[in-house]
Amino acid sequence: MVRHFLIFTVAAIIAVAATAQDKNFHIYLCLGQSNMEGNAQVEPIDRVDVPVRFKVMAAVDFPQSGRSKGEWYTAEPPLVRQYTGLTPMDYFGRTMIANLPEEVVVGVVPVAVGGCRIEQLSKDFDPASLVNEADWLQNMMKEYGNVPYARLIECAREAQKSGVIKGILLHQGESNAGQQDWTLKVKRLYDDIIADLGLNAAEVPLIAGEVVTTAQGGVCGGHNAVVNMLPSVIPNAHVVSAANLPQKGDGLHFTAHGYRVLGCRYAVAMLATMGITDPKVEYSEEIPFVPQPEPAEGDFVFDFKYFNPDIWEDGSFDASTNTFIAGQYGFGGWEYDKPIDLSGYRYIVAELEEPETNGVEFRVFDTASYWATPYSSKFNGGKLIVAELDGMMKNTESGIVPLKTSEVYRVGFWAYGFKPVIIKHVYATNNNPYAGVTDCVSVDNESAVVYDLSGRLVAADGDALASLAGGLYITQGKIISIR
Repeated sequence: MVRHFLIFTVAAIIAVAATAQDKNFHIYLCLGQSNMEGNAQVEPIDRVDVPVRFKVMAAVDFPQSGRSKGEWYTAEPPLVRQYTGLTPMDYFGRTMIANLPEEVVVGVVPVAVGGCRIEQLSKDFDPASLVNEADWLQNMMKEYGNVPYARLIECAREAQKSGVIKGILLHQGESNAGQQDWTLKVKRLYDDIIADLGLNAAEVPLIAGEVVTTAQGGVCGGHNAVVNMLPSVIPNAHVVSAANLPQKGDGLHFTAHGYRVLGCRYAVAMLATMGITDPKVEYSEEIPFVPQPEPAEGDFVFDFKYFNPDIWEDGSFDASTNTFIAGQYGFGGWEYDKPIDLSGYRYIVAELEEPETNGVEFRVFDTASYWATPYSSKFNGGKLIVAELDGMMKNTESGIVPLKTSEVYRVGFWAYGFKPVIIKHVYATNNNPYAGVTDCVSVDNESAVVYDLSGRLVAADGDALASLAGGLYITQGKIISIR
């Protein structure tokens, strides 16, 4: 009699656990190295309109953001760790939400380590081998208890209490570039995840992304031939193209625009497995709208009369045209014996009069030494950089760390040299340059595709304008106001 009662109790507990799992909470496990981790600066538009139905489970503690390991939060970037950047997950989640019923919530569980090999993500990885690795890799691995796979499974099991695992996203390969057995190692990793979480492989596709292509200057682009062999090894694997996605200039990492487009492509691939073949894409593949911000009262404007073209190498500066010509690998800008405090501002804006053609980077230093690692952002052939000072980061050998914006010693421009760089202005502000749009044109109809201010396609032709809510939009290179 007692034995029957115990059996009934266990069965009841199992039944309650099963009903507690929300089938409308779709969960995706996301793993990889630096491109999944996020290597581009989070920009202001990436924090706008993050759907509350898009969630992230913290796989590590985020001390400064108040996030705790194993808990769900609205997926405002950064998603992976405290000081990581924009990742494909950001716009994957937005696009999934845009195409699924209102009752569906999408959650991501991210575990990613910049520079790690596929073996270091595997179940049988021996953490003792980390003793031979660089300090920066050891420090990032410590965030996951030195065993990323174990942390992924730990968090995934916690996530399964809330919802249903629908897929696995992978972006890894640069550290194993060209290795023909990479696909077998990925299969072993995939099979272990499926087995350890009690999943059905036929119901949990693997979506893997290509690395920066050779056509875009990718130093590991040849590995894409290997990536594209995955479906022949894992029946439920699908490959996401990186074609035409720009990279930061290091041959390894995508730009912020590239990450947004790649994330949408991950979502399109996942939605196709669900029978959704003509999805709404949350971010345009065209280069997004570039605002033309101007400093306002209360902003900190860097005065050109104090511009020093010789901070590194001999350069020149024409104050009548604000034209800077750097020496070879030179740097010019503003330098301070006593640091200035920019921590009271939200953004810093650096704008050129013309798109750059000389590898120009905008840099901010929080140490007196020129050789210390600064915050650095490439113009990549453009003319505008808008960076968030709150949470500004720099890539050091020990990982991505915050810049001390309360102690700024140097602000300016690095270039290969000997070509003119015409500077429009540099200033710190609390006004979001992407929100302060002027010169609007009222229209009743426009025979052109239409985007919102973050570059997302909202109407494919003029006839669709009537369905748009009132607000500001972009079409044919103009800002229009729909009333």
